Amino acid sequence: MTAARRVLWTYLLTGIAVFTLMMLLGIAMRAEQARWVAFGPQIFYAMLTLHGAGMITSVALCGMGGLWYLMRQEGELSAGAALVAYALVVLGVVAVLLSVFPGGFAAGWTFLYPLPFVGATWPSWATGTFLIGIMLVSLGWTAWCFQMLAFTLTRYGGWAGASGWNLVFKRDAEPHEAPPPQSIAAFVVAVDGVLTGMAGMTIGVALIAHWLSPSVLVDPLWAKNVTFFFGHAFANLTIYMALGWVYVGMARYTGREYHTTKILAIAWWATLVFVAIAYFHHLYMDFVQYRPLQYVGEIASYLSAIPATAVSVWGSMLLVYRSRMRWTLGSIFLFTGLVGWVVGGIGALLDASIPLNFDLHNTLWVPAHFHTYLLGGVFLFALGLIYMQLEERSGRCSPPLLRWIIGLTTFGGMTVFLLGFYVAGANGVPRRYAIEPSPGPLTASWATVGALLLLLGLIVVLIEAIRLARLPAQDPA
Repeated sequence: MTAARRVLWTYLLTGIAVFTLMMLLGIAMRAEQARWVAFGPQIFYAMLTLHGAGMITSVALCGMGGLWYLMRQEGELSAGAALVAYALVVLGVVAVLLSVFPGGFAAGWTFLYPLPFVGATWPSWATGTFLIGIMLVSLGWTAWCFQMLAFTLTRYGGWAGASGWNLVFKRDAEPHEAPPPQSIAAFVVAVDGVLTGMAGMTIGVALIAHWLSPSVLVDPLWAKNVTFFFGHAFANLTIYMALGWVYVGMARYTGREYHTTKILAIAWWATLVFVAIAYFHHLYMDFVQYRPLQYVGEIASYLSAIPATAVSVWGSMLLVYRSRMRWTLGSIFLFTGLVGWVVGGIGALLDASIPLNFDLHNTLWVPAHFHTYLLGGVFLFALGLIYMQLEERSGRCSPPLLRWIIGLTTFGGMTVFLLGFYVAGANGVPRRYAIEPSPGPLTASWATVGALLLLLGLIVVLIEAIRLARLPAQDPA
């Protein structure tokens, strides 16, 4: 196995392993909300904290490994630097895990100041360990983004080349090589990623200073803005990393080229801006927030759906149209991930509308939409990348009957699971509650059934992946 493939599989398998653990925690929490089991509030909120932080980090690891591997196909990248970034993120994950179990830290993955320090039922060391873990994840993420940024700038002749500016405006007499779509995605993710990573380390340093010396005070509104700038953008960038795989994978399965156009480049420029400023929609209810920023948040939230989302999804549809698409598990996961991304995005847009936000934002509608685009989007993209690698290596694909079994269990279970969130949120069931009012227990019951069906399907997915991995590699010629 080459160094590049070792990096790819190290990131991917670690991300999938962490995701699986977090999924088991999620099923356990839904079972408690359904009143099938009873862990007690302390354990529930500790699990909720770990689940939120771990889920986002797990899909980020998948995205980082996959996009790094695609860039490695474009030129030379240091595998050592990628593994250093990986080690920092994993150390952060371990620290967060220790802070929750056995530490009992349960302030939520957003760790909003001053909540971790007020009325804590866990020891002080758990708070510090959690904050250090978040900083390590931010540091590893920032290191990875700097590597991506340096590569794209060097490979494509600076900012004008890497961003597609030369392609759009043709500034030079001699034509420049336009970066492929996945490279433009890597450039935008790296730029926004550096900003968000630095924000994560900034709030981390501030809160650690307060933890070490309570006399060091932090402005709560500033802390909330920085925290959500980091958290919201980090979660969204996991989707945009995965789009790199979609560009490559859909082209391979359809036999058509997904080439860079002026419209695609401009769409990614807009995404670079909107990802950074859309987080304001999380602060609508903060009455002391500077009011114009609330309008910026709503406008940016809506506009963010147009550029990369519409262009990428529409472009993928055009690739599939009359293309003799090869429907294997790899292509099915990639295609269905696009559907999950769109559905989750629509749910997010509804919540970002100020009149609806007052009714939806503190309900289960919010975990409904981000579970949709993380579980039904990024996670399916990750499975698509894994199966694309396995299918190309072995020259084989899964039989049709198995594809139907996986489709019915995986996508059927996922749909039932997600509907439990949406219906509860539309009925005003609050989020982050261990014990929910009616109809919370009912919707949690069918969501748990859907999650168990999904888990069954994923077990079949794992068995089939192992079977493909054990097949002899086909002749590269």
